Amino acid sequence: MRLRVRRVDALRSAIAGTAGASLRDAAEALFEAGGRKVLPLAVQRAVRSTVEQEAARLLTAGGLLQQSASAAGRIAEGGAGAVRATALQGARAAGRQILRSVGSAAAAGALVDGGWATVQAVARVRSGSMSQRDAVVHVAQEAGTGAAATAAGAATAALLVAMTGGVAAPAVFMVAAAATLGAKMGLDALLRTRAAGAIRAVLQPTR
Repeated sequence: MRLRVRRVDALRSAIAGTAGASLRDAAEALFEAGGRKVLPLAVQRAVRSTVEQEAARLLTAGGLLQQSASAAGRIAEGGAGAVRATALQGARAAGRQILRSVGSAAAAGALVDGGWATVQAVARVRSGSMSQRDAVVHVAQEAGTGAAATAAGAATAALLVAMTGGVAAPAVFMVAAAATLGAKMGLDALLRTRAAGAIRAVLQPTR
């Protein structure tokens, strides 16, 4: 089954990828401060190599995220001086930088998915296929899962670098983008399962 990536998915993934790529140097500061001790050196090298090779394959094949990944690489390189200045202040400052960036990515993800859900909800309410209450719930759920998925993607990319060291910016971007897609799919599936369970509970006759 082929994965279907919608425009809203690509936009959310681009946000997470750019955030993750911009955090490379801060995450490397955490790696130098002790992250290098988490995994054996051979495992670090194997993970870096695998991630960068897979990212190169995906970028060569093209797709919705290719231009965003290239742009993220330029942004990360262009802003490296500022991030390095933060990283040089120590692991604590680098950690704060990562938390701020992950939080900003989450807010952007909430706006993207919440805005997209709002457009859908308004159309459904006008057509009579959705009540106003259900529309509010739908928008809130989409905004929440969008925020969580975007934050998860950016955090995953930062964690990768913090435990394995330097990884090329396009590869970090692709890791964040893929993690965001996976997190959103998982959260959506969880909500659908819960909704189906609630419906079964209502329809099940009491004894």
